[in-house]
Amino acid sequence: MAIQPPRLDDRAFDDLRAELIRRIPTHAPEWTDHNASDPGIALVELFAALGDNVLYRLNRVPEVARLEFLRLLAIPPRPARAAQAMVRLEARRGIAPVPVDFAVGSPTLEFTAGDVHFQTLDEITVLPLELSAWVKQPYSGPLLAGGIENVSTLLVDHMGSAPALAQYRPVPLEAPKGGRLPAPISTGASLDGRIWLCLAAPETAMADALKANGNDAAAARKALRAQLGGQVLNLGVRSDDALCGSTDHHRCPDAGTDPARWPLRWEISTGGFTGSTRHVDRVRYQRLAVIADSTDSLGRRGTLRLRLPDATGSAEPFGDWTAASFTPPDPDLLGIGELPPRIDNAKLAERVLGWIRVSRADPSHPPVRLRWIDANVVRVEQAITAAAELLGYGDGRTGQRHTLSRTPVIPGSPQVQVFGPLGWENWQVVEDLALAGPDDPFYTLDPADGSVTFGDGIHGRIPLPGEAIRCLTYKYGGGVRGNVGAERINRVFRAAPAAALALKAANPLPAEFGADAETLPQASARIPEVLRHNDRAVASDDFANLALETPGVQVGRAHVLPRHKPHERVDGVPGVVTLIVLPAYDPLQPDQPTPDKEMLRRVCAWMEPRRLVTTELYITPPQYVRLSCSVAVEPDAGAGEETLRRHIELALRQHLAPLPPYGPDGQGWPFGRDVRDRDIEAATLRVQGVRLVNEVRVVGEEISRTGVRSPVEESVTLLPWQLPVLLEVKVSIGADATAEELPPLDEEAEATPPSSMPVPVGKEEC
Repeated sequence: MAIQPPRLDDRAFDDLRAELIRRIPTHAPEWTDHNASDPGIALVELFAALGDNVLYRLNRVPEVARLEFLRLLAIPPRPARAAQAMVRLEARRGIAPVPVDFAVGSPTLEFTAGDVHFQTLDEITVLPLELSAWVKQPYSGPLLAGGIENVSTLLVDHMGSAPALAQYRPVPLEAPKGGRLPAPISTGASLDGRIWLCLAAPETAMADALKANGNDAAAARKALRAQLGGQVLNLGVRSDDALCGSTDHHRCPDAGTDPARWPLRWEISTGGFTGSTRHVDRVRYQRLAVIADSTDSLGRRGTLRLRLPDATGSAEPFGDWTAASFTPPDPDLLGIGELPPRIDNAKLAERVLGWIRVSRADPSHPPVRLRWIDANVVRVEQAITAAAELLGYGDGRTGQRHTLSRTPVIPGSPQVQVFGPLGWENWQVVEDLALAGPDDPFYTLDPADGSVTFGDGIHGRIPLPGEAIRCLTYKYGGGVRGNVGAERINRVFRAAPAAALALKAANPLPAEFGADAETLPQASARIPEVLRHNDRAVASDDFANLALETPGVQVGRAHVLPRHKPHERVDGVPGVVTLIVLPAYDPLQPDQPTPDKEMLRRVCAWMEPRRLVTTELYITPPQYVRLSCSVAVEPDAGAGEETLRRHIELALRQHLAPLPPYGPDGQGWPFGRDVRDRDIEAATLRVQGVRLVNEVRVVGEEISRTGVRSPVEESVTLLPWQLPVLLEVKVSIGADATAEELPPLDEEAEATPPSSMPVPVGKEEC
């Protein structure tokens, strides 16, 4: 917002003179001549003038001075941020299922959640499709008698021999419920290293197709596939942002913006049992073209656009997609080998139009982990595109200021033009005109009040008298009110095609990242920090303070390791800085808050323009070291045992907590500080009701630089990037109490899936 310093006392000379004269009858009733010629009135006017001078100076301190500092230091309040969400579109019941295209800017689709408006960020083609994701999860439970033997016998008949078989259970990715994401599915935990996407026709579309094709299910599916041939499939993706290893140490600039880093293989089924070819080892798939991908190969949330095969099909070796069939010669061969997972739901199996399988092109790359995926999904943001506006005309004066009619303005969206000798010319927005030259077509924008300010002829060009100034387009919106819950964005507000009236919308997940504009008191409180780091990360404190200010995420703690390279855990590397960040709150792991990949990416994007060019910056999570403790205490007289146990456990957990305001000094447990039994004893003695600590036992582990874990007792040594996490606390109370024995910590084991021909688990029939 524009910084307008307030007046602490708005009385002027005339106001003070009138107030003093009104007081005369009360304090001097014998004074009746109030004309300007009276000597007493002259004294009144003198004191009014002196009072006006005092108020003038009063209005310049102290808050006014801070706001003036904001203006002089060019520290504008941070603008509002627009919330973002993903919306799924589908045709209403009874509407013909025809594809509908919406392109960005022509005009865009708009949605509403109450009185909050959203508009699309991507193109979308709405197809008559339903999508579900499946994995072949390894199965090691009890087997049904005769199931695996029957498959082996059939494979010998069809292939001449039976390969090694491994049973699996088809597991779907559950849909979000109440805006909560389900448990993830992963290619790493599947039997074949793939995620299978089932493309199914909606029930109404399938019913209409069956009616039009004489209740012939195969002909109905072929007709629906022909309708989808050559269309673009929009997928909305929410990846699992949980950390999974050393690859999550992000180097700035973020290397994750390269989609070719971990390429994927997208393949669609094109048949396998057409004509005389009925062998399960000759299933055919066709590679799909990726039109657009904002997910970094399923590494982050976003959308994908895939081109489906043409309706005319293709020649060998791919086969005809419209005539694809996966009905093997024997029902016991459903879902084996390269075939898609077997679906035991007969109604869903009848509506299946095809399968898309996705996997890493290189199996050694990190696995794909998904929390949610759906079709006909588009990204939206809490913004409205305003029409073109004529802001006014140049008058030749310095610092010309014009205002947009809609606020708050989304930064980066206005396109300001000035009509000069060569016609309309685009001017560029900058944060500050101090470094602009006299002929540079630059201007500054205040997003809060929409003011556009031009230069003074020395720093930035001045629009000449008579030159028209317009804003061709801009977006406005933003604020925390845009963080609406799931299923709230449910109305198609505006769209060009008439078919948009037949669409219904819903956001399966809540909107995120919306924030209100910074207030003037909040902006003025940042003055000392800005003077220290000047928005540049040079010293260690600069990195930590700037990381805590990252917009869009709540960073609870930041710690700097200078000259440390996290991948190799090597110290003393010149020019390398490792920044460890912790979220302010982690609902999944409150005792060991860990940033997800999205937080690492946002901190990396925030720090990248603020680091020195010669600095190699890494953003990384902390490494937690597990430990448990047991204490034996003597209580004061009258202390309740159960209450004392809870208070001791709470005190110990707060003492070892990683986030402020806990820890030994209120800043969280220091990185790299060893945890000794004496630390546990000191924290226990501070609990009210504890008279004496008889004994303390600590059991934990130490993790070396190479990742080797070793059990320890009494003292747990931590490296500079490690923090403790307290797993278990046992408290014994009594005059002769001794600390309980603690079992050693469990070792973490990793399971490797077998590499054999997948076979679905047999169905149990009652």
